[in-house]
Amino acid sequence: MNFTRPGIRTWLLAVYLIFSIGGLMVLNRVFQTNQQQLQEAMNNMELNEELRQIKLHSSEDSLKAAKIMENFGAAKGVVKLSLSESRFYAALTLLIIIVVSSSVFFIVLTRISKPLRELKDATEQIRHGNFSVHLPETGIHEMKMLKNSFNVMSRELEATQKRLLIAEKEMIWKDLSRILAHEIKNPLTPIQLAVQRLEERIVTDPDSVTKILNESLEIIKQEIENLRLLAQDFSSFAKVSKAQRENFNPETSIREICRSYAADYNLELDLQEDLFVLFDRTHFYQVITNILQNAIDASEPGKPIKITLNKDKNYVIISIKDQGTGIETEYLSRVFEPYFTRKSKGTGLGLALVKKLCETNSAIVRVKSKPGEGSEFTLIIEGNKA
Repeated sequence: MNFTRPGIRTWLLAVYLIFSIGGLMVLNRVFQTNQQQLQEAMNNMELNEELRQIKLHSSEDSLKAAKIMENFGAAKGVVKLSLSESRFYAALTLLIIIVVSSSVFFIVLTRISKPLRELKDATEQIRHGNFSVHLPETGIHEMKMLKNSFNVMSRELEATQKRLLIAEKEMIWKDLSRILAHEIKNPLTPIQLAVQRLEERIVTDPDSVTKILNESLEIIKQEIENLRLLAQDFSSFAKVSKAQRENFNPETSIREICRSYAADYNLELDLQEDLFVLFDRTHFYQVITNILQNAIDASEPGKPIKITLNKDKNYVIISIKDQGTGIETEYLSRVFEPYFTRKSKGTGLGLALVKKLCETNSAIVRVKSKPGEGSEFTLIIEGNKA
């Protein structure tokens, strides 16, 4: 037969019953004793019959009356003393019960509340991601069991976190390796073909090598540049520096960025002047450039790309809208994910970098798009005074 250890509530009830019943028994005993003494005193106080039988005609009668009065005074004193003792012992017993009960309650409360505070603090650490926290398994039986369960849970969470981190790192490296292999293979193929053409021409017709040399070199240089840009994209995404926010006019910066694109692309600018933002200048350049390049890649040649700048209450709103192919609804929520891209070329890091830079500068980036109608990227930046 298994013996179940009594719980804290059982112990508290037992202690309460012991002190309560014991105190009542003591009080009952004191009251019974006092009642007996009071009854005896009352018997000595029956004066009416005795006084009727006494005739005060002689000195003997006077002595009897004096004796009766003496007994009456003594009985009266006993009654007063008994009443006083009853009140004193009743108050003392009640005081003892209150003191003992309060002491027991305080001790139990301390032994319960301290572990609960420890458990609360440990739970807060768990909530903030510290799964290595463990509690000493001390205190009453129930608290030991509770702390043991908590420690088992925290150890399991810590082990799960480690496994997840390892799996996440492996997944990231697999995705990164796959993307890198794919992106590096793209420029290597034209380089290989250009070299093969030169080799074949040298073997078959050495005199005409110069006719395709410049073209082959241009292909090789272009693809090497693509490789350099690829490495730059990965480096930029991995090394987002801490924002050095400064106050500047975004209208001037946007015009400077668009100046290098204006000759080849149809850019329509509608920029409000005298607006100022608090933003890292380098980050601002990267954000605008990446969104603009994304709009250019999505647009047909000659299609306009509209860039607007205005103010809405305390915020500066920058919009870059194209008339390109648009983004399907099921992919719209993923455009800012790292390595996600629907283009034949690119790493899928440009818009992920935009989101990261905006968050670093306490700004918001949003996107609206309809397939066949184009996309609109909107930057919401807190405005600032000049």
